Amino acid sequence: MNDSKRQKLDHLIANFDTAMLVTFSLDGAPRARPMAIAGSGKQGELYFTTRSEDEKLQEILQSPNVAVTMQAPGQYISLSGEARIETDLLLAESLWSPAMRIWFPEGFRSDSFTVIHFDPRYAEYWDRTGVRKIEYLWEAGKAIAGGRKGDDAGLSGHDKLRLSKRRGKD
Repeated sequence: MNDSKRQKLDHLIANFDTAMLVTFSLDGAPRARPMAIAGSGKQGELYFTTRSEDEKLQEILQSPNVAVTMQAPGQYISLSGEARIETDLLLAESLWSPAMRIWFPEGFRSDSFTVIHFDPRYAEYWDRTGVRKIEYLWEAGKAIAGGRKGDDAGLSGHDKLRLSKRRGKD
């Protein structure tokens, strides 16, 4: 994969503090929840925290294939991959933030504090901010005026990436 595309993805992800985590309920239906992003790594890798009694953990254990989406004005990211539950206390400590006390008053050492590690396999992003917004509007206007369908392929700020499968390491 092109390093500049991966860097662009990582740069876009850094703009977000919340994402929608889409799991499959125990009866197989998709279920989306907003989640605070506790941390991120290379190639779209994300960390979320939750309480150990939350149903989403059972859903992940049953079906680790999940999706994560992010949206802001002019920026969109869609990721699909695998989630797993992490039990590493050092990882939990590295992700801990005092703002998490509202959900975890007993801190990261609590049995309830649980880390979800999301490892993406496929990513797609759209960045229609700044100059790319003007470029998009120009191309859209040309397509409409020419009576043709618009095409994302020729525009900067949009890409699809296949990410390599990692076995717990970068």
